[in-house]
Order: sequence, then structure tokens, then C-alpha cells
Amino acid sequence: MSTGTSQTIMDNLNTYLIQLGKWLIQWKIKVNTDKCQAVYFTRRRSNPKPPMLYRRPISWSNSTRYLGVTLDKKLTYKEHIENIRTKYNGVKAHLYLLMGRKAKLSLRYKLLLYKALLRPVISYAAPVWGAAAKTHIKKLETLQNSTLRMITDAPWCIRNKNILHDLRVPTIKEFFSKLAINFFNQIDKHSNPAIRSIPKYDPSTNRKKRRPRTLLLQDK
Repeated sequence: MSTGTSQTIMDNLNTYLIQLGKWLIQWKIKVNTDKCQAVYFTRRRSNPKPPMLYRRPISWSNSTRYLGVTLDKKLTYKEHIENIRTKYNGVKAHLYLLMGRKAKLSLRYKLLLYKALLRPVISYAAPVWGAAAKTHIKKLETLQNSTLRMITDAPWCIRNKNILHDLRVPTIKEFFSKLAINFFNQIDKHSNPAIRSIPKYDPSTNRKKRRPRTLLLQDK
């Protein structure tokens, strides 16, 4: 990873890749450059020349998957949230016989299944991407609301906020905020020098509105 101006980014990245290539050759490790990906995180429409490994270019991609999180070049996390919706609906379908409207399992255990198996699908790594645009987060709120309506067999006239209140379940937005508070508190107290050297920033400034620590703000 390299950060800075476009020219500095590429100079630093290619210098590192040259060193990496020498190390791989020394230890007789072969990397398939055709399977490598490079993402240029920017709002600009044009990209610089792609980075090189073994003197072969690594093509620019619009997104890449890293540790289960899909990172798009503009960091909107739109693609990641769409992937969550697909995975969530798949898991929900497998649990329908236990959690459906006519299932005989008690409401207590249906809710337990949701919190243990379904909500983690939504909230995985949420402190990283949970500050995405409201339109994207609303899609996840819809997933939770539809599931809670299903397990309670609530009629159409009952409002979602009343169901959340009666079940004592926070909104997805509130749940993400709670996860973020715990996550960033641990980072601030961490003893690892690499983690402690991560630059801090003020999430309240408009220029950095959607960076992860935005979740720590009371008014979001």
C-alpha cells in the first residue's frame, strides 16, 4: 500500500515491488501476476500507469476483496453491501423452517438465531465501512426489519420502530455505532507501535465525512 500524490504513490509502490520481486526470486517463489490486483483509491476518473511486478503490469481493478470486505476504488462500499445482502438472504433462506412466520420455535429462540447467525453477516467489519452513505445502510436496515417482522409474524399495520422497541433490538445504525466505539477504544489503547502510529483525524470535518470514525459522532 502506498499513499500520497499520484507520482509519489507509483514511485514508492514500484520501488517496493522491485524489492519484492528480488526476494521472491531469491526464495524461489513464483507469483502469478495475472491473478494480482491493484486498486487506485481516488475520485479521479483517470489512473496512472499500473504498477509492475517481474516487469509485467498489474492491471487496475475497480474493486478488490480483502479479508472479506470488498473495497471499491471510491470507497463507497456499495458493492460490499450488495454482497452482504446476497449472503444474508442465502443464510435466511436456510433458516426459514426455524424462523419463518409459521415456525413452531419460540420467539426467544428465533431472536437468538437472528442475533447469532444473521446479524453477524450484516455487521462483519462494520467499524471499517459502517460510515457508508445512508442510502446503503438503509438497505441493511430493511434486511433486519423484514426478518424481525417475519419472526414475530407482525401484521402490516405494526411499525418497524415498535417491533424494534418491543424486542429491544437496536437499529443497524445504532448497532454499528456501538461496535465502532468498542473497536476504536481498543485501537487507541493498543500497545502495538504500528497500530499506534496510524494517523488520527477529526471525523466531524466535512472533507472526511465518511471515514470510519464518523460512526463515533453523536449526530450522524
